[in-house]
Amino acid sequence: MPGQEETANLLLDYRGDTVRTYRARGLLLEPIEVTGSVASAASTFVVEGIRHILEGLDHVLFVLCMVLGAATLRSLVARVTGFTLGHTVTLIMGFFGLAPQGSWFIPSVETLIALSIVFAAVDAVLRPPEDATGNVRAVTLTALIGLLHGFGFSFMLQNILKVDAPNVWQSLVAFNIGVEIGQLLIIAAIWPIVLFLRSRPSPVWRIASVSTAIAASFLATIWVVDRVGFFFA
Repeated sequence: MPGQEETANLLLDYRGDTVRTYRARGLLLEPIEVTGSVASAASTFVVEGIRHILEGLDHVLFVLCMVLGAATLRSLVARVTGFTLGHTVTLIMGFFGLAPQGSWFIPSVETLIALSIVFAAVDAVLRPPEDATGNVRAVTLTALIGLLHGFGFSFMLQNILKVDAPNVWQSLVAFNIGVEIGQLLIIAAIWPIVLFLRSRPSPVWRIASVSTAIAASFLATIWVVDRVGFFFA
């Protein structure tokens, strides 16, 4: 059947006083060894964190717009720092249930994530070059937006990791590290292209950046309309 390689399997371990839940992806054509080791848990969730950000087009587009808006490497570091601080906090909060539990919350966060892409795209092409104050502003804004994206990460993490799972904190930290690695992979792929285009005559960069921002905004606007529809369904 199509997509069966993405089958999510929950493995229940009844050894000991409590039932432990593990997760494995695929059709399980080979035996699965449940080791319960910290290293095994960490490696699994690092990979899951990388997968989630690279497969989440909304997260990828925000990182793209974040790179477009960075005038210098220092400015880019400021943005990455803010985004990391923000999403780390709410990833942990969302995973442990320290967030609204109403049915409206997840659609609201997903809608705001899409809106954050529109904002980041517009901000990237309209805002003037930065000074030191601009870097403080960049950290603040990306931290606030990171709070939204962190909840988005936590929704996915709740599907593959249980609060009472063994090595839960190690797995949680590993997932966040995976998200960071995925974010850095996106930046490593985009930043050299940005630097190259900026070294060309001014109209080349302007056309490339504005065109990219418009495309990202258009796609994000479609998501906004689609996600807002949830509240009227």
